[in-house]
Parts: sequence; C-alpha cells; structure tokens
Amino acid sequence: MDIRKLEAFCKVYELQSFSRAGEAMFLSQPTISSHVANLEDELGVKLFDRLGRKIMPTQAGDVLYESMVTIFRNLDRAKAAIEVLRDRVVGELQVGCSTIPSHSILPELLKSFSAKYPEVSFIVHTGDSSEVIKRVASGDWPVGIVGKRPEEEELVAKLLARDETILVASPNASWLPAGDEPSMDELVKLPWIMRVQGSATRMVLENALNKAGYSLQNLNIRCKVEGTCESLAHAVHGVGVCFTSKLAAQSLLDSGEVVRIKVPALEGRREFYLIHHGGRYMFPALKAFVEFHG
Repeated sequence: MDIRKLEAFCKVYELQSFSRAGEAMFLSQPTISSHVANLEDELGVKLFDRLGRKIMPTQAGDVLYESMVTIFRNLDRAKAAIEVLRDRVVGELQVGCSTIPSHSILPELLKSFSAKYPEVSFIVHTGDSSEVIKRVASGDWPVGIVGKRPEEEELVAKLLARDETILVASPNASWLPAGDEPSMDELVKLPWIMRVQGSATRMVLENALNKAGYSLQNLNIRCKVEGTCESLAHAVHGVGVCFTSKLAAQSLLDSGEVVRIKVPALEGRREFYLIHHGGRYMFPALKAFVEFHG
C-alpha cells in the first residue's frame, strides 16, 4: 500500500471531509478522492459511505484507521530513533567473536568503550573464526573479531592484538614428558585435546605440524571440543595436552593449574583482527567502535 494514500485516508477520516483533508495536506480534493478510491479498489471494500455532502467511515474504515494510528505512531518513533542513531553514538551493536577474543580481548575492549560511549549496548555472538567471517561478510553481524586475516575482499580488517600459540598440560598428568623439551616423536604420542574444524587455533596448529613434517593424523587425539575454555578445562584435569593461545591460558599458567610444554617447532605468534564489511553504511556507534583504540 502507498503510504501517501494511507495518510490521505487517515486525514479524511479525522476531518470527515475530502476538501478539508486536501487543504490540510496541500493536495487537491480530486487527488484525495483518487487516493481513497484506489485504496478501496485495492482492499475490495468501501471505506466511507457518501451520504450527500456528509461522509461516514464504514466498519472497514474504522478497522483500517485504528491500525494506521498504531502504524504511524510506530513510524514516528522509528524516525525519531533513526535521527538519534544518525547523530549520536547510541544504540545496540552486534559483535561476532571467535572464542579466544571473546574471553580474553573483548571484555576489556567493551569496558573501555562503554566508559566513553555509555549509550551503546552490545549483543555478543561467539563462534569459530570461519563462522564469524562468514556472518560479517553476509551482513548478519556488522563487526567481528577473529584470529586470522579474512580473505574476502569486501571485508576490512584492522590488527587488534598479538598473541602467542603454546602447548599446555596439567602438571599432575601421569603421561607428562619428563624432559623440558620433548621430541616431536614423543609429543605426537601424548593424548591431545583438539579444537573442532573452523577454529583459527586449529589452523595454526595444522600449519605448524606440516612445517615440522607431521599432520593431525599423526596425533593421538583423545578429545575434540568446540571452544578454548573447554579445551583448557580438559587440560587442567589431565585429559590431554592443549594447543592454545597464551592470552587465554595466562591465568591458568599464573595459578599453576597448567604448565607450558616447550615445543619450539609448534610455538609461534598469531594476530587478532577487528573486521567489518566495507560496503555497509556505518552509523556513529559502529564507526566509533571500529575506530576505537582503547
């Protein structure tokens, strides 16, 4: 339905006159009459009874008007809300996050951002890096934080943080190697906790293993988990060794709940990126978040 026709109908309903409605809307009476007639044709019902010079709304007219009052009130609210979004750093922002930044980077970032922009609220979605990149690229989420630079040309990536990849295990595990630096042949025989496919941490491990002449198939995988927290929790209880982010494991290393197994061939550095779609319109809240440096 054409909103101008609906506005004309409402004005006729309120003023009980086609001519007065035309004057109020700065339109001719024939134009107002045409708008109402077109609406009646579209709906297949009469909206007004013409009783000589007097008009009266029909039952269908009453129903339509009551509905339109609510719709126009909601439209006015939407316009006001959009004007606020356009001019101020306010509103709700959805952030997609892979598991490590979701626990180790985003909370501090939101704390600092919220101190400066208290009128922005957040919905945080956690998934693996591949899922977050897919959802930001498709437009489902306006911004994300992931553990690898995306290959999609439409995505803009900004380096957010640097990290190390390390191997940890429970100090009480019966199978823990005796030496400070076990050989790769010893290492692959240990029980492993493995992240699911799509995890950037798993991709880093696969690349490191390949460079050392091994693959995931060489590992003694005891347990597969979805997230970083789960993998570290299993490591704490001695289920297996865990290849993980130093950022994510730091508190457990500090408390002694896990120890680091030195494996130079697998250790390395990684980066986390804040990503957004380069083609999306950026309201002030999104723009401020993307440009925020803490």
